[in-house]
Amino acid sequence: MRGRLIISRFAVLTGLSPKTLRYYDEIGLLRPADVDDLNSYRYYSVTQIDRAVRIRRWRELGLPLEEIRDLIEHPARVRDVLSRHERRLGTEIEERQRALSVLRTYLQEDPMNYRTEQIPARQTLSIRTRLHPPHYEVIPEAMGELMTHVKARGYLVDRPSFFVHDNDDQGEGSLLEVCVPVVGNVEGDGRIEVRTFEGGRAFIGRFVGPYDKTGAAYYTVVEEALRRELTITGVTAEFHVKGFSDTPNPEEYETDIAFFLEEGGEDG
Repeated sequence: MRGRLIISRFAVLTGLSPKTLRYYDEIGLLRPADVDDLNSYRYYSVTQIDRAVRIRRWRELGLPLEEIRDLIEHPARVRDVLSRHERRLGTEIEERQRALSVLRTYLQEDPMNYRTEQIPARQTLSIRTRLHPPHYEVIPEAMGELMTHVKARGYLVDRPSFFVHDNDDQGEGSLLEVCVPVVGNVEGDGRIEVRTFEGGRAFIGRFVGPYDKTGAAYYTVVEEALRRELTITGVTAEFHVKGFSDTPNPEEYETDIAFFLEEGGEDG
């Protein structure tokens, strides 16, 4: 009969395997136009090719079958369904990128140059602000404000700059102190304060790479600290050992991720 296709031919024209077509028939997503009563052969109409190709393309985009069924039954919802799927894919990509970053760190011969050391106290000019992820722009904004103040006053900087997360704070978001170590007599201005960073014993891992990839490094350092049976306080500091002022290549940035230890904590 003209316009009637056996399943193998329909499979060639649509890019869907016979096995997949049989499954779609079973779940009612794409039923054949006719089934022979004697031999149970499935026959498809050429008019079904368009629907089959659309189903294949949607599956290639990763759309779940139930959402494809919704698209077929309610064509007006196409934009909403695809927009929702776009957001879902974006989240999955971010999660896989974080996993890939951690994996690459594990594959390095000496992943993060781990060490335990006493970080000394130092005088700083600092700005205390609140961090509300994913809005990390408060960090470079505060650092830029500090450096402008330092250069305007001609203060001597004692590198590296750093910032500290204070886990004891109970306010909304995360209390963050952005610090530039300085030498000599200095004065604050506005929200810029002169403060003493107390330092302390810390377990440190050095991350090499751009700043926007340091998030995964925190997980890696804390896992190594736990493996060594160290007792961490939860307070962390991020020291910018080598940054944009040292190299134009973000892949060469060096950042020390420090987890402060409870008193008496030993290197395992």
